[in-house]
Amino acid sequence: MEVKKHVVFVAACVALFLGGCETLQSVMDLEKPSASINGLNFGDINMDAATLVFNLEVKNPYSVPLPLTNLDYDVSTKQMQLFSGKADIQKTIPADSSGPVSLPVKIRYLDFFNAIKGFRPGTIIPYKTELGLSVDTPALGKLRLPLNRTGELAVPDIPKMDQIDWKKLLPEKTN
Repeated sequence: MEVKKHVVFVAACVALFLGGCETLQSVMDLEKPSASINGLNFGDINMDAATLVFNLEVKNPYSVPLPLTNLDYDVSTKQMQLFSGKADIQKTIPADSSGPVSLPVKIRYLDFFNAIKGFRPGTIIPYKTELGLSVDTPALGKLRLPLNRTGELAVPDIPKMDQIDWKKLLPEKTN
C-alpha cells in the first residue's frame, strides 16, 4: 500500500513538472514588446541649454495594457560620452497596439562644447545612441527593451568676423 502511494506521488510530480515545462515554454515563446526611434526634434531652447526630444514608438503585443516605468539613455561618440541620464516615464500602451512616447533630454551647451572641443569645425562626428525602455510585462515581468541608433553630427563652422552682416545686428537709428 505504501509503495502504491509513492508511485502515485511520483507520477503526480512528473505530470506537474512536465506541465510546468510546457507552460514555461509557452511563456518563453510569447512575442515581446518592442520599440523604435522614429525621430529626433528640438524642444525648448534657451541661453544655457537645449532640449532634444527623442520620438519613440512602443509596440504592445499583449491583450492587456503595458505600463512603461522608466527610460535610460547614453549618447556617445567613438571617443567620449556626450550625455546620459534617466527619465521617469509613467505611460501605458493600450492592449494589442502601439503608442508614441516622447523622451526629452536636456543638454547644457557648456557640457556639449566641452565634449566636442577637440573636434574642428566642419568635422563629421559619428554618434551612437543607446536607450533602454523599461516595461512591466504581465507574462515576463520587468523587461528592459534596448534601442540603439547611430548617425553623424557635423560640427558647425564658426563664422568669421567679415562674414557677419553687422547692419542687420545693430538697431536702426531713429530721429
